[in-house]
Amino acid sequence: MDTQEQPNGLQICPTRIDGAPVLFAHKVTPTQCQDRQRGHYHKCFTCAHNNAFVSNHGRVESAPRPAAPKKVQVG
Repeated sequence: MDTQEQPNGLQICPTRIDGAPVLFAHKVTPTQCQDRQRGHYHKCFTCAHNNAFVSNHGRVESAPRPAAPKKVQVG
């Protein structure tokens, strides 16, 4: 799974534990991530950066994302 950490220290919020794409994502600092978790942000429970997930399973290592499904023209 790809945690999508950026070279400048930013991370993609949320980064899904299951690697599924998200409709809306934001680049946040680790401090902003912690603030969102403390504020019970509604997407944190499925995020790979979630403190509870990391304490139980460790950090998710970067891995290639599965290929996007082929688009099929309909009609």
